[in-house]
Amino acid sequence: MSFLGMGRPPATGYDENKINGIKGEMLMIQQMKDKASLVCLEKCVPNYYSDGDLNKGESNCVDRCIGKFFQTIKVIGTEMQKQQQGAM
Repeated sequence: MSFLGMGRPPATGYDENKINGIKGEMLMIQQMKDKASLVCLEKCVPNYYSDGDLNKGESNCVDRCIGKFFQTIKVIGTEMQKQQQGAM
């Protein structure tokens, strides 16, 4: 018996292609989050550290930056879907 069902074939009724697509989307979202974190930290946090924690200004900057990053991704995704539907 495998740990938490790992290694077991999926139950009947599940489409393997759909599962792989979802896994791919999850990986892409994780990569976007990682990229946004790096970009926003470089933008909002100075290279010299005077404190071990983010101050309020740095924290607000990172929050706004990541919010804008994902809003931009959402707008781009919506526009791409519109273009794909128009091409069909």
